[in-house]
Amino acid sequence: MSNWAWRIGMLVVGGVPAIIGGGLFWHLFEKWTAVIVWEIVLLFLLSVIIAKGDKRGQEAGH
Repeated sequence: MSNWAWRIGMLVVGGVPAIIGGGLFWHLFEKWTAVIVWEIVLLFLLSVIIAKGDKRGQEAGH
Protein backbone atom coordinates (compact mmCIF):
# COMPACT_ATOMS: atom_id res chain seq x y z
CA MET A 1 0.00 0.00 0.00
CA SER A 2 1.34 3.42 -0.95
CA ASN A 3 1.64 6.30 1.44
CA TRP A 4 -0.51 8.85 -0.41
CA ALA A 5 -0.44 11.43 2.37
CA TRP A 6 3.35 11.56 2.25
CA ARG A 7 3.35 11.88 -1.55
CA ILE A 8 0.86 14.73 -1.52
CA GLY A 9 2.79 16.41 1.29
CA MET A 10 5.97 16.26 -0.76
CA LEU A 11 4.18 17.84 -3.72
CA VAL A 12 2.90 20.65 -1.50
CA VAL A 13 6.39 21.19 -0.08
CA GLY A 14 7.73 21.19 -3.65
CA GLY A 15 5.20 23.85 -4.62
CA VAL A 16 6.99 26.51 -2.59
CA PRO A 17 10.29 26.30 -4.52
CA ALA A 18 8.30 26.02 -7.75
CA ILE A 19 6.50 29.32 -7.14
CA ILE A 20 9.42 31.20 -5.59
CA GLY A 21 11.97 29.76 -8.01
CA GLY A 22 9.75 30.43 -11.01
CA GLY A 23 9.40 34.05 -10.00
CA LEU A 24 13.12 34.36 -9.36
CA PHE A 25 14.02 32.84 -12.72
CA TRP A 26 11.54 35.16 -14.43
CA HIS A 27 13.06 38.17 -12.65
CA LEU A 28 16.61 37.17 -13.59
CA PHE A 29 16.14 36.03 -17.19
CA GLU A 30 12.71 37.43 -18.23
CA LYS A 31 12.13 34.39 -20.44
CA TRP A 32 9.57 31.65 -20.08
CA THR A 33 12.14 29.10 -21.24
CA ALA A 34 14.16 29.55 -18.04
CA VAL A 35 11.04 29.19 -15.90
CA ILE A 36 9.94 26.03 -17.71
CA VAL A 37 13.41 24.50 -17.42
CA TRP A 38 13.39 25.25 -13.66
CA GLU A 39 9.98 23.63 -13.27
CA ILE A 40 11.08 20.51 -15.19
CA VAL A 41 14.26 20.17 -13.10
CA LEU A 42 12.24 20.58 -9.91
CA LEU A 43 9.68 18.02 -11.07
CA PHE A 44 12.48 15.56 -11.81
CA LEU A 45 14.03 16.08 -8.37
CA LEU A 46 10.67 15.64 -6.63
CA SER A 47 9.97 12.45 -8.56
CA VAL A 48 13.35 11.04 -7.47
CA ILE A 49 12.64 11.95 -3.83
CA ILE A 50 9.17 10.42 -3.97
CA ALA A 51 10.50 7.24 -5.61
CA LYS A 52 13.18 6.85 -2.91
CA GLY A 53 10.60 7.47 -0.19
CA ASP A 54 8.33 4.81 -1.66
CA LYS A 55 11.18 2.29 -1.65
CA ARG A 56 12.03 3.08 1.98
CA GLY A 57 8.38 2.72 2.94
CA GLN A 58 8.18 -0.71 1.31
CA GLU A 59 11.39 -1.86 3.02
CA ALA A 60 10.07 -0.76 6.41
CA GLY A 61 6.90 -2.76 5.83
CA HIS A 62 4.42 0.11 6.06
